[in-house]
Amino acid sequence: MEVAFILTREQGRVIRARTGFYDVQHGETILRCTLRGTLKRRHRSETGRRIYADPVAVGDRVIFTQLDPEEGVVEDILPRETKFSRQYAGKQGDIEQVIVANADQIVAVASTFMPPLNFRTLDRFLILAEAGDMDAVICLNKMDLVDAAQQEEHTTIFTNYEKLGYQVLYTSIYVPESLDAFREVLRDKFSVIIGASGVGKSSLLNAIQPNLGLRTGEVGIKTQKGRHTTTLVELFALDIGGEVADTPGIREVGLWGIDTENLEYYFPEMEPYLGTCKYNDCAHVAEPDCAVQDAVETGEIHPERYRSYVVLRAGEATEI
Repeated sequence: MEVAFILTREQGRVIRARTGFYDVQHGETILRCTLRGTLKRRHRSETGRRIYADPVAVGDRVIFTQLDPEEGVVEDILPRETKFSRQYAGKQGDIEQVIVANADQIVAVASTFMPPLNFRTLDRFLILAEAGDMDAVICLNKMDLVDAAQQEEHTTIFTNYEKLGYQVLYTSIYVPESLDAFREVLRDKFSVIIGASGVGKSSLLNAIQPNLGLRTGEVGIKTQKGRHTTTLVELFALDIGGEVADTPGIREVGLWGIDTENLEYYFPEMEPYLGTCKYNDCAHVAEPDCAVQDAVETGEIHPERYRSYVVLRAGEATEI
């Protein structure tokens, strides 16, 4: 005997997203949902052009209607408190890709080696977190792949980020005690683990909670790039409390929602020098008597951070 469903609207949360399909959790129930056609149309421009790579993201709170024991339809998306998004990669024009919504923080994972450390990418992650009203933590992984002198060199460089207010973690899955701080950062928070392919995001999560069973892969020796093993954004509950969204490795990081004409306000180390340059409209790139450039020369602003500013000011995305 078939059970008749009374079609009522309920509120749930998206815990997994594939193109066109969304797993929505409501209490103990998880439904595979699609989007109502009217909702799709509301998230297009007046000319019918796409403005989102996907209007729904993991972490979104949504209104849905259950159609049967396993399926439903998303009727509406509730306002987001935070978001981590980038410009959609590829030749798609100005399209926003919301990777995760309503999270507390990102943990930006970089590696010392294989793939090599990329400061341009890291700085983009930090800027996107701030633009989306999220906190950011830096995790430098694979510390076991560098010798003591190189470890000290990395620590010296990242002291600059700590001075800017970012917490920096130094981890290796082969040094269990190095994972303690990583575990505490995630405790009782909704975190987004972000980084390039091969930096060890899934391996770190498996190390602190083996029952997650996330797929991992090796980094190519010749290319120094990782292979995509995580293929979709997915939300996992942690035994220590809190949740993490594991994300596919990002190969291209284009800023979204950032006014590059005012990019200096996303670099807190520049703040003391703003308004003190010779020219009021100084871009801090090639102008004479620039207080910011002088601060770089004297070591008050780290040259790696300044190089990130110059590249971003030029409006360039970075491919990892």
